[in-house]
Amino acid sequence: MRTSPFLKSVDCSEMEARFSNENAIRYEEISDSTVSYEDIRPFLDRLPPREIDLIELYFREKKNQKDIAKIFGVTQGAVSSRLARAKKRMKFLRNLPKISELEIETGLGKYFDILELEIIKCMMQTTCQSKTAELINVKYNLNDEKTRMTQVKVRHRFEKARIFLKTAKDKDPELTKFYDLLSFIKKNLYMLHEVKLPHFDRGHCAVFSLTV
Repeated sequence: MRTSPFLKSVDCSEMEARFSNENAIRYEEISDSTVSYEDIRPFLDRLPPREIDLIELYFREKKNQKDIAKIFGVTQGAVSSRLARAKKRMKFLRNLPKISELEIETGLGKYFDILELEIIKCMMQTTCQSKTAELINVKYNLNDEKTRMTQVKVRHRFEKARIFLKTAKDKDPELTKFYDLLSFIKKNLYMLHEVKLPHFDRGHCAVFSLTV
């Protein structure tokens, strides 16, 4: 018995996955029509060094992804993915509530102890629980198992502080900006965490910081 052929619609991303090669069109390609180098320059120092190189080559030097891939000795797809990740980081930094470490200390000092304040400040800088634990352990020389900070301890204390602020801001509206800060970080955990890509260090043509 003959059956009619079954036709299945395939979206562009699936089609790319099936027939991809390093010269293929990337449908998630960064769109630079609404982003200028000057728009992103204030956030560059918060990005991993290799992402800074990519951003500057792409946005400032106006090189296309294929040329950048040749410079680093990687595939065009790798460059595209890394640029997309960098764009997400910059969007996060642009939308991150603008609160200084001094404001955290003065505004929250009467509510939290020194360690909790350090967790909030480090999470604002890294968005990474394990990195925050590492930084605090080094700063305060916490070596024994009882006092040493861990990813789990950081997560618990950070969330405890956020929940406290959620209630406390109703009585003290000045705490709202701090609650918004912690909530925004929670929604974007590990956004500033650098993903190690050793292949980006390949090739004698690889360039490093181009900032002026």
